[in-house]
Amino acid sequence: MSTSLPILSSKPKAAWRGLQTLGQVLFLVLIWALADRIATLAHLPISGGILGLLILVALLLSGVVKPALFEQGGELLLANMLLYFIPLVVSVVQYTSLFESEGLKLLVAIGVGFTSVLVTTALTVEWLCAWTRKRHLQRLTQQRSKRPVLTKQELV
Repeated sequence: MSTSLPILSSKPKAAWRGLQTLGQVLFLVLIWALADRIATLAHLPISGGILGLLILVALLLSGVVKPALFEQGGELLLANMLLYFIPLVVSVVQYTSLFESEGLKLLVAIGVGFTSVLVTTALTVEWLCAWTRKRHLQRLTQQRSKRPVLTKQELV
């Protein structure tokens, strides 16, 4: 009978992957915590989460941090995103009087915000696709104009 731990002996790759994922989540939490502390100490008008996002984007764009450094952790957080909305539901239950008195205004504000984000995203994607197709067509046209034109006699 073996006395070794089954998790470590039978599936070392799975255990290692779990530790990596935990480390990546902790890395993201560390960035958020540092950004939150900076935003608080500097009295910034933005939240620590937004500042953390900006810091993470800057690190990614500069090449200091590679996406693979936190890919598994990010996937885990996204897969369990429903849990992040539980506080929202609790607050709705706590502030029912606010929703009873201002519910229509809140619904309109959320609807307008959602619609504007949706329309802006759709228009941006459409514009980018049209721009990409136009550039591709221009490149093809330039390539074809550089080819010699064959006459009927050369085709036969």
